[in-house]
Amino acid sequence: MEQQYFARRNHAIDLLRAMIMVLMVFVNDLWRISSYPRWLGHAAVGEDFLGLSDIVFPCFLFVVGMSIPYALEGRYAKGKGTRSTLRHILTRSLALMVMGVFLVNTESGISPDAFMTNTVYKLFLLVAFFLIWNYKTFKVLQIAGVVLLFFLAFIFKDPSGGYLSARWWGILGLIGWSYLFCAVTYIFTRARLKYIVAVWVALLLVNILLTPLREGVSASDSGLLFGLPKINILSDFADALHVGNGHTQLLTMGGVMLSVISMKMDRMKVSTKALAAAGAVIVLLLATWLARQLWIMDKIAGTLPWVLVSSAIAVGMYAILSWLVSIRRAGWLNFLKPAGTATLTCYLMPHLIYSLMTILGLSTPEWMNDGILGIINCICFSLLCLFMTWILGQMGLKLKI
Repeated sequence: MEQQYFARRNHAIDLLRAMIMVLMVFVNDLWRISSYPRWLGHAAVGEDFLGLSDIVFPCFLFVVGMSIPYALEGRYAKGKGTRSTLRHILTRSLALMVMGVFLVNTESGISPDAFMTNTVYKLFLLVAFFLIWNYKTFKVLQIAGVVLLFFLAFIFKDPSGGYLSARWWGILGLIGWSYLFCAVTYIFTRARLKYIVAVWVALLLVNILLTPLREGVSASDSGLLFGLPKINILSDFADALHVGNGHTQLLTMGGVMLSVISMKMDRMKVSTKALAAAGAVIVLLLATWLARQLWIMDKIAGTLPWVLVSSAIAVGMYAILSWLVSIRRAGWLNFLKPAGTATLTCYLMPHLIYSLMTILGLSTPEWMNDGILGIINCICFSLLCLFMTWILGQMGLKLKI
């Protein structure tokens, strides 16, 4: 039953992934705007606040988890073995980590001693990515891309003289680490819900134990629950697995769990599914309220309230999209599909467009970068990235890892 169910294309997941990616392009473009409503942006470091920008990444992690059973069971259905599947997971994870590391290093700029400007460097970087990971690329082009990537790694120096390093891995790198943990876990659990729930609960406990409590709740120096010291064997083990306080893996594993639960409920009535989804959202929101008594709502720290409320939003969005697909009323969202099927291309599109605009000396007028006009500008830019993703896809240029 599992392989038959997961062999089908889940259009609701594709739409959810697409919506989140277009939204991610939109919020990542807000840096160009001089003023916009506070609720659109990110919370400050250590601030007990949740902006729209703070829920995009966790929702994307959730949908990454939802895709894992479909991807892996699809491989098993085609006769792929565990070793082949494990190599596939490692290759995908490594690709995301490599791209994440390169991109996060360009954020600080490049030293004048390098052979090229940061803009040109980033453009060559994108060329290397497409040479290596374009889904229709030839072997010789892949080799050329790898050589170019090594060259770019060799010449890189940031403005302070630092060399290429992992830093904080970048968004793609964090996704890669989370995907690696959850996909490997799924190899052992498959669609057996009790084991998936057990892993999710274990990650929940890691987050509870390793996340500092809100000010005034804890009297210990570390600020951790039960007065645990900041350096302890649990945190050492979590760091060794690149889990940290478990928030990214917890979100991704929540997506895995939702897909498996949806499979178990496949033959139930639509009304039953709707009640189950509403109940899950209510429970998650109540748990968020309870968790806020101990922790602040903080994306940077990956606190439990942020994880829970993001999970509630993702579950609610998926339930609505799944219902629209089931009654065949989701056609009006088809224009978003390129971002759901060529997601990585869409994510990198702003880097490509920014680089080309800089080289060509193009920019938007200042009066278009403020207030309502600025927000409209960002919306138009996200739609432009979506359109360019579709154009490149028609040309056979689509990143696939």
